Amino acid sequence: MVTTIVAVFAIVAGGRYASRARSGEARTQPGAVGAAPKSSDRNGGFHMPSSADKVRITARIEPAGGQAASSAVMVRLDIRKGWHVNANPASLPFLIPTVEKVSIAGKPVALDIAYPRGRNSHIVLQGTAIRVYDDGTVLKALLSRQAQDRFKAAGRLILAVTVQSCSDKGICLPPATLTSNLPHHS
Repeated sequence: MVTTIVAVFAIVAGGRYASRARSGEARTQPGAVGAAPKSSDRNGGFHMPSSADKVRITARIEPAGGQAASSAVMVRLDIRKGWHVNANPASLPFLIPTVEKVSIAGKPVALDIAYPRGRNSHIVLQGTAIRVYDDGTVLKALLSRQAQDRFKAAGRLILAVTVQSCSDKGICLPPATLTSNLPHHS
């Protein structure tokens, strides 16, 4: 009974915020799963909330360590106030960690990612304080020389970041994969 009430509350609360945009914030992102409401949502239809309603990504390519020969994919997590995402690695096996992936011309790219440690949240499950990422967290992934050559030849890469957003009160939404199409700048 309590689980049902919590689940219904999560759906209602998540849906309540899904259609609101912060002043001056771009609410859509090319390729983001769930980033833009469907036309039926604007007309009062039901929208099942997901993590894409609470999280956006801002991505760019920049020289790594100030060296032009080395590149890094920098991803900033823009997370709605009162929400967070699970850190990587996740604190418990059943939690969904934040994961960054890149593909070029449809083929996956091996990345050297140094995921931030995250902060201990006030949420404790099974005696474990859950580690999370907050708004403004930056993920940095280094591209190998081979990946940089593929990126230059293809002219773009596709970034995919999988997140599961949870409220600071511990209610989690279904995960979402947010994508960004980054062009190569010669």
